[in-house]
Amino acid sequence: MKPALVVAPALALVLAGCGSNSTRTGDAGTGDGAPATMTLTSTAFAEGGMIPAADTCKGANTSPALAWTGAPGGTRSLALVLTDLSLAPPLVHWVIYDIPSTATALPAGVENAYAPGNIAGAHQTVSVHAPTVGYYGPCPPQPPAHNYQFAIYALDTAPLPGASASTTRPEAIGEIQTHRLDSGTLTGTFTQ
Repeated sequence: MKPALVVAPALALVLAGCGSNSTRTGDAGTGDGAPATMTLTSTAFAEGGMIPAADTCKGANTSPALAWTGAPGGTRSLALVLTDLSLAPPLVHWVIYDIPSTATALPAGVENAYAPGNIAGAHQTVSVHAPTVGYYGPCPPQPPAHNYQFAIYALDTAPLPGASASTTRPEAIGEIQTHRLDSGTLTGTFTQ
């Protein structure tokens, strides 16, 4: 049995927040009791550290550089999801999928496009801030600081089945849940 993407206690995707294309989901544990074995890091901030303003709506709103290790055998593609964990339920900001299985990093400033030119083969959904496609960083409405989780997923499929330029965040996350082999997370904080 494949590990399930943990999406709140009932393992359900809940649509709420900023319009019908908003997705809320929980953390990236493996869902079967097994710890995640992939490791996700960034040169922009450390685990539990402050996400630089440049990577948020208060700055240039560009994605930070991210790198990972530990993708299991059988990985055919990767996906990355950014979630605001401080909301109830948590709110997904960014989904990028069809990242080649050979990739071990995303550069800073992933292009805001369905098929970003700086990540060959990858695709992105509309962000939490429609109509922006791709990355839309931390943007908490007010203090206190929010916790943001970047999660990398190793998937047993490539490309993501049925995905297209009109695929929504909930649809992409559903397929990620179905096809995930393993995951790793990196959590940072940000406040206005």
